Amino acid sequence: MYFLIFTLIPGIIAFFVMRNEKSAIPEGQVDESPLSGNVWWYVLILDLLAPIISASIFYYGWKKRLPKKAKTANNLGWLAILVWVVVWIGGPILLSSISS
Repeated sequence: MYFLIFTLIPGIIAFFVMRNEKSAIPEGQVDESPLSGNVWWYVLILDLLAPIISASIFYYGWKKRLPKKAKTANNLGWLAILVWVVVWIGGPILLSSISS
């Protein structure tokens, strides 16, 4: 069940968001606009749910035609991985210090 919530569903949604943004650019052209608006929030939320999978989908899907968006999505993925590490390592330490 958790596999679906934290891996498969965010990966599928990330693929469709990536494909939707990429399809707006004509074949052979490069868009240098930054990631903004609702798409920025979609990328952040999906990266927080499944950082490695969704960040990879966004980065490798966008890196040739949307390089700035790909870089931003990749950076948000690294930020999400850092958040996961802090929660998984810092959370138990914090909880053990509170309960003692």
